Amino acid sequence: MDIGGFDLNLLKAFDALYAERHVTRAGLRIGLGQSAMSGALTRLRELFDDELFVRAPSGMQPTPRACDLAVPISDALRPIRQR
Repeated sequence: MDIGGFDLNLLKAFDALYAERHVTRAGLRIGLGQSAMSGALTRLRELFDDELFVRAPSGMQPTPRACDLAVPISDALRPIRQR
């Protein structure tokens, strides 16, 4: 994966989606509208070459790849949030 042009805000979007399991609520959590959050999910899907979150009756369900990424992303964001 080439991270040269990687937008680190996408990690924040991923973390919010994983926690909320809902695009609109995840956007509200991090100060983005539904459209911007959907765009972030599209970019995340392209970056990781995986759907990451799929629509289900109970909300957006993470794929196995998203589950594998959740803890490392959360761990990476933790020190930044503590500042």
